[in-house]
Amino acid sequence: MGIEELTELEILQGSFTLTFVIISILLGLIILLKYLSIKKREFIWVGLTWIFLSSGWWGSSFSFLSIVLFNYRFGVFLYIFIANIFIPIAVLCWMNAVGILMYKEWKKRINIITLIICIPYEIALIVMLIIDPLLLGEIKQTFYYQPSLFPLIFQIFALLITISTGILFSVRSMKSNDPIVVWKARFLLIGFISFTGGAFIDATITMTPLLLIVIRLILIFSSLMYFLGFLLPDMISKFLISEK
Repeated sequence: MGIEELTELEILQGSFTLTFVIISILLGLIILLKYLSIKKREFIWVGLTWIFLSSGWWGSSFSFLSIVLFNYRFGVFLYIFIANIFIPIAVLCWMNAVGILMYKEWKKRINIITLIICIPYEIALIVMLIIDPLLLGEIKQTFYYQPSLFPLIFQIFALLITISTGILFSVRSMKSNDPIVVWKARFLLIGFISFTGGAFIDATITMTPLLLIVIRLILIFSSLMYFLGFLLPDMISKFLISEK
């Protein structure tokens, strides 16, 4: 299957989704690599969190890239595997970061509880993939994956636990006396809310070309806000503080 066989909507969906995924991975890597200079472990986990949170869109984006480069469309197994397997890892990374940032005395218990939830899910996911990938959903059209009830419930859980703890962390940080921390918290809050809204609309509403562009731009915007929530460049922070 080559790119000439794709519809305009599919090309639009593939290219904008790939753009969002590439930006998310690059910004996540930049946050992660910040650990090398300041040696704060939370940067490893928050960087990995955003990389793996974007994995729900890896199936469509990498399948599109494969079609463009190699005229090869991902099979059902590979598509569904990529779209599901990394989401529990994102939850584990984020909850580890939450333990470091907010609940140091509860960090070990938080990690244990998260592992108890995520490891059985991953095992069940792999078993179902081996038995029949269609147990986890189906691929409609070329780039639209409709999950079955089992992965859908976990995806909703992952979204809810991430957004709730993310908002809690942002609100707490806004109480800081440091204006830079307050601005970071504002950006982070916007990032979590826009990501949740974009992901929800993406999963529930039939896409038109215009709506597809808007939703992908919202998701790209959420990536930038998340990045600024943890790594606010000096030039921007000085401007914001001076404006205030």
